[in-house]
Amino acid sequence: MVFVVVPALTRAEPAVRAWMLRNVFPRIFRLASVLIAMTWVGGAGLYLSMNRWRIDPGALFGTRWGRSILVGGTLGLLLGLFHFFVEDRLENAAVRAGDDPALDEGLVRRLRVIPRVGLGVLVVVIGSMMYAARGL
Repeated sequence: MVFVVVPALTRAEPAVRAWMLRNVFPRIFRLASVLIAMTWVGGAGLYLSMNRWRIDPGALFGTRWGRSILVGGTLGLLLGLFHFFVEDRLENAAVRAGDDPALDEGLVRRLRVIPRVGLGVLVVVIGSMMYAARGL
């Protein structure tokens, strides 16, 4: 989104922009939804398998590894919830793209900001998980 779709949207003609919003954005949204769900399931499974299939608050709060996992996992959970509950409205607006050019422009403005913030949060999540795994 940050490096390909949003720059293309900002340079596209209004008709092409509306087509992209109606056809490309919902597919990217669905892909992100599947990837988020897979990450949640995989992360939970990995955490549980590393803790003998139990939730251990002492390991989460009492060790550097646990705190890093807790920070990264919480940020990932919040980012996913934001995707499912807030960005869902963006997808609904994208499906109606082309009806009102002012609404399309507002949608593109939001798409310039939201994926960049999401990318920043993902960098922190990945950094936290790397720190947990390797102590980097």
